[in-house]
Amino acid sequence: MKKHFKLLALIYLAAVALLLLIEFSQFKKVDGLRTQIAEGYQLISGRDEGLRLELEFRRLSAKLSAYVHQNDRPVASQSDQPLESIKVGHQEVITWFDIFWSRVFSMRITDSEMPEAATSDLKNFIVNLKKSLHEVDPLIQKLTPGDLEAYEAIQQRLDNFDGSLARVATHIAQDRQDRASLLQEKLNGALKSLDALLLTSAAGGGLILALLGAEVYRSRRQEQKTKAREAQVRFLAEHDSLTGLGNRAYLNEKMAQFIREADENGERFYFLLLDLDKFKDVNDTFGHPMGDLLLKQAAGRLVGIVADTDAVVARLGGDEFAILIKLDWPIVKYAAERIIASLSSSFQLNDNEICISTSVGISCYPELSSSLDELLRDADLALYAAKNRGRRTYTLYEPEMSVALYHRMKLETDLRHALSHDNGGLEVYYQPQVMLDDTSDQRMITGVEALVRWFHPEQGQIPTMEFIEIAEASGIIDELSDWIVRQACQDVVAWHKAGFMLNLSVNLSPLQLNNPDLPKELLTHLDRCGFDPQYLTLEITESADVTDTVAAAKMLSKFADKGISLAMDDFGTGYSNLGYLNSLPLNTLKIDRSFVMQITDNEAERKLVRGIINLAQGMGLKIVAEGVETEEQAEFLRSQNCEYGQGYLFGRPMHKLGMLKILNQQYEKLHPAIVLLEA
Repeated sequence: MKKHFKLLALIYLAAVALLLLIEFSQFKKVDGLRTQIAEGYQLISGRDEGLRLELEFRRLSAKLSAYVHQNDRPVASQSDQPLESIKVGHQEVITWFDIFWSRVFSMRITDSEMPEAATSDLKNFIVNLKKSLHEVDPLIQKLTPGDLEAYEAIQQRLDNFDGSLARVATHIAQDRQDRASLLQEKLNGALKSLDALLLTSAAGGGLILALLGAEVYRSRRQEQKTKAREAQVRFLAEHDSLTGLGNRAYLNEKMAQFIREADENGERFYFLLLDLDKFKDVNDTFGHPMGDLLLKQAAGRLVGIVADTDAVVARLGGDEFAILIKLDWPIVKYAAERIIASLSSSFQLNDNEICISTSVGISCYPELSSSLDELLRDADLALYAAKNRGRRTYTLYEPEMSVALYHRMKLETDLRHALSHDNGGLEVYYQPQVMLDDTSDQRMITGVEALVRWFHPEQGQIPTMEFIEIAEASGIIDELSDWIVRQACQDVVAWHKAGFMLNLSVNLSPLQLNNPDLPKELLTHLDRCGFDPQYLTLEITESADVTDTVAAAKMLSKFADKGISLAMDDFGTGYSNLGYLNSLPLNTLKIDRSFVMQITDNEAERKLVRGIINLAQGMGLKIVAEGVETEEQAEFLRSQNCEYGQGYLFGRPMHKLGMLKILNQQYEKLHPAIVLLEA
């Protein structure tokens, strides 16, 4: 079968080559025939060129004579006035001179086949005639009736050519006649050859038509296959391979289409942006294959909700989805509520029941957002606002959100400036930590927790959580933490030199726990300022979002090897289990203030605090209670063997000068006979 196809292909190629060669030869001859026919028409039309030149010379001479001598003629009656006696104007003389001028200067003899002597004679004639015309041109332009002197000068120059014109005209006519006869012979031969070529083409027409039909059929099938492949490639380029939904490129194309149609029809449409809350926990807990199954089911639920509309559903990447929908706001609002309810319902994945939630940000074209980029930006702002409102809700974009974004961006810029300039308003404040088993009037301060405050030069004090969140979102939290550590270590080193051997507690951002270079960077700061690592405690929150808990535990162990203590902050508010606690080199548990503030009134809170204290003691950990504000709270904690306390009862966060003043007062009570250092 393969040999048969090869032979057929060779025959086909040979036939095509032969026919192409024949057709090429035929086309060349036809083209030559077309050229010859054109030459024939040119020769026929130019045969009388010499005669017309002589005629126009005679007419110009007559016009000149009539114009100059018209004042010498008697006036005849109009009825019997001959044509020659009609009055000639100067403009008419100029016109006929221009006609003769054009005729002379348009003559070409380069393609002439006259004898060489005749050709040379004709060339000399034309050159001399052109020269004479140049000389008489100004005379004719100024010629007036009765100006015999100018007329004689003109005639003297033109009469030289009077006798030669007839001879030149004869040469030109004979040349054109000879060439036309020769061309006619060529035309006859070309026509005979063309007849033979036409018969040859007709004989091969059947074969070429058959081969062409086969080729057309093959090309058609190939075209269909190509289109199918192109459609598949286009689909893959515009759709998400996991869920089958349109991707970001597809969404941008559809959004541009929606904008055009809205502009043409005066319509509006809405853009819904959403992501899956706690999706990362699903991936971390059950693995990425389970996360992929969740995304597929979530995509199916979204498509089902808007199936009866012309909405476009797309997956932008990760756990982020988008919907374009042309409906009125009440229906869009209802759709958003259904989306939240649907995605908040449990998913059954391989015998596992998984619960997540979602938040939805909505933008509207053209009332609120006037371009594709604004639709994306505004929906993202609305989604951010929805998450800040507690998640599992939807928010329609409002222009005030852009103002809030501008405010946030300006704060980010100012925060970067504050980190690199002393006048930026950043300050480290310190809150004392005391021993609760000290029953004296002033409990012994054993340590301080470093807390950052920002006194903006223009806006005043910025809430700590606000600019900490900005630092984390903008990626400068490491830089801010480095700044806090440097400032706090310098201050505590100075207090150590003054005799106040305090412990320093510094908070680590959850994002810092994902930084593998953190031990090297922090230990470098300690070495530079001469800080003894055994006086440093690093605090991490129980609910810290750590990408790799095993790697984080190994990293924190490096701190423990250097003598740095580790404290679990806000204990009781997160999701830690005993296995997680045992994996970390902890030294201290800090009881969250939300439990401490209710221990004097709520028995359930007292039981919880007792349980945390017993757990810490069982694990050999120190205990620090946060948020202690009353003596009753302090007494209860002391009675439960809680060792340390921190809160407004012992001192609010204060500037280093205020902290030094309290330390001096404490030192004075302990050593009244010793002169204190000046603050």
